[in-house]
Amino acid sequence: MADLNDPARLAELHHVLLRDDADAILDACVERATELARAPMALVSLVVRHIQLFRAHRGLPPDLGVSCATSRSSSFCQLVVRHEEPLVVEDAVRDERVPKELVERYGIRAYAGVPVRVRRHVVGSLCVIDLVPRTFEPGVIEGLHRLAAEAGARIEALESDTPPPSRTARERLARFGQTARALERALMAIAPVIAEAQRAAATLPEAPQLAPSTGDLRAAVDCYRDMFAIAAELADDAMALSRSAPAEAASELAQATRSLTRDMVEISPLVRLAESVLGGTLDEGAAARAAHVVRDAFAAHETATAAVRRIITTVERAPTGEAW
Repeated sequence: MADLNDPARLAELHHVLLRDDADAILDACVERATELARAPMALVSLVVRHIQLFRAHRGLPPDLGVSCATSRSSSFCQLVVRHEEPLVVEDAVRDERVPKELVERYGIRAYAGVPVRVRRHVVGSLCVIDLVPRTFEPGVIEGLHRLAAEAGARIEALESDTPPPSRTARERLARFGQTARALERALMAIAPVIAEAQRAAATLPEAPQLAPSTGDLRAAVDCYRDMFAIAAELADDAMALSRSAPAEAASELAQATRSLTRDMVEISPLVRLAESVLGGTLDEGAAARAAHVVRDAFAAHETATAAVRRIITTVERAPTGEAW
């Protein structure tokens, strides 16, 4: 049985998590999956520490299509990753293996998912979902395996598409302290809005509001987008440092920034929901219900803050001599 929090498994999902643009190959995989299984929904999920992130999807309810995530604890795909084998559910209401939150909230009744592998790790699932109880023929599962292999190869290619280093090691190290402290301040600034959204989601249906005010919500969204861009730059610099500098601190920085960027990705479903409210595509009630489904994303703010503090401490302890 696989450890869902295995650092080696999570490390396979670094650069690919930083991208939220549509990918034609992954989109084609889920499109073909819906046709193969004659099912209304399909997705490629990436199972991270707190959430499952939908990297490609077809047919999802509007709020899930916006957030592109659910809490890992409520997902079916976590079982595919944990056991590293296919999961077939013919009637989710009667199946004791699966969590019932998504069954009750979205009417999911049937599910078939197979592992998506990157190198030797199962990073997620390619699955099809139906709203009525049903069986899945063996040919459907075989076809899903083939599509999952294509999806895994594509994710591996995206993960390998790293930008070339553009700064010296000592220049990168000098940037780390400044940018990490800026991120720490930004995370502290966004904390009250995150806390308010968490309270709103926890009190459903009594208080279906995602945030206290439109102004605070817009400020929080803008703050996050700035933080995400900075965190992505830090991650690139950290990987370049770990390749070019033998110092132990370089390896520590690389691990801490990987952790940070994963946490930032796990906060992003809440941000997308906030943007949908600001843009008028979802009302506050629907967004708050979806925030309840991705409630574990709230924990990512705390772990992101801890990761930034580890980065600052590591930079302060790093040698300043020619080893860099």
